[in-house]
Amino acid sequence: MFGLTMKRFSVLLIVALAATALACGQSGEKAATGPSNQVVLPDGTIATATPLPRVPAPDEVPDGMEAVWEAYSILVREYVEREKIDPEKLAAGAIQGMVEALDDRHTAYIDATTLKIEQDNFQGKFEGIGAHVEQAKDGKHVIIVAPLPDSPAEKAGIRAGDLIIAVDGENAEGWNVQQAVNRIRGPRGTSVELTVEHIGEAVAVKVRIVRGTIEQPSVRGRLLEDEPYGVIKINTFTAETHKEVRVEADKFIKAGARGLVLDLRQNPGGLLTSVVDIASDFLKDGLVTYEIDGRGNRQDWPVRAGGKYQDMPVVILVDAFSASGSEVLAGAMQDHGRAVVIGTKTFGKGSVNFLRELSNGGGLYLTVARWYTPNGRLLEEIGVPPDVIIESPSNVSARTFTDDVQLSAAIKQLNFQTGISSAR
Repeated sequence: MFGLTMKRFSVLLIVALAATALACGQSGEKAATGPSNQVVLPDGTIATATPLPRVPAPDEVPDGMEAVWEAYSILVREYVEREKIDPEKLAAGAIQGMVEALDDRHTAYIDATTLKIEQDNFQGKFEGIGAHVEQAKDGKHVIIVAPLPDSPAEKAGIRAGDLIIAVDGENAEGWNVQQAVNRIRGPRGTSVELTVEHIGEAVAVKVRIVRGTIEQPSVRGRLLEDEPYGVIKINTFTAETHKEVRVEADKFIKAGARGLVLDLRQNPGGLLTSVVDIASDFLKDGLVTYEIDGRGNRQDWPVRAGGKYQDMPVVILVDAFSASGSEVLAGAMQDHGRAVVIGTKTFGKGSVNFLRELSNGGGLYLTVARWYTPNGRLLEEIGVPPDVIIESPSNVSARTFTDDVQLSAAIKQLNFQTGISSAR
């Protein structure tokens, strides 16, 4: 990278970023100055200072970063309160400022504490309220994508689509996902108060939630009592999800099921490899998805051989909170003509995001590419439009079988595909 070793470049960049942090922290007001060696003080006095020689940036500093290096060198030599110059704090603030300047709601700086929380998600359980959150499309708020089933959040009345207004009375406007998670998570037995706006309701409400230990099952299945179909609810895509889907599908087939409903509603995504494995069980060949990075490089994710359910009738349910990997799966099945997609247009989170750890214990969660469906449809900000639009009640987490109009539509579609009369 610019002929530097990674270690040396990292040192230079952290130092340079520190200056950016201090610049980002300014109030926005410019000091009134006279000639280069005169400064107008707040009381109107003109003070004369002898400036130190400018320190040119080393040749290794990339083009465009020279002024940042120079600013930092001035600060460390001349700033009056040197005890405030904490390189670690400045570097963290600088990284945060640079990320925010990208104006990408899916790219964020994660501090060391939050990174530990994020890593705990992959252990199968964590302590908190039990809700998936995502950046709202306006970039200024965080919303609840879905409370986990039977979680403290769901039991307290948190709903999919809730806009987080405040946490413990602190205004949450302008927070990114990591900031929200860091404030909402906490040890079991402790409580947190969320001020939220429910969809369709103008008045915000306060919801107090007692945190608990949250188990994260990725799949739940049930065989419908009066219909020959199984419903597989995929909550997220983990390393175990493909195996869990197969267990449920095999159980249903053994019991005589003639079709499957893949319920991807409120599914925020997860591991792409898991999505590819699941899609490959239903598709015969071709692509599941492809991605294009910032340099225009394309990577294909082909269907893997050996699918077990290539002839099983399938219907997919989605909603406005189906995001990321769930959109990849729904889009692939739709493009291949393999499943009818029922519900409402999905969230539109079609970005490929990686977590890159940093030497300070934090990390960068950044967008590196965009996903496309096999037929070339961009998912980012667009989503997957359903084949059959069926609106659902706003409080989807409290929905029961009898008023689940989207599931009822899926049953009718499977009856049509299998030739089973719905008037039995």
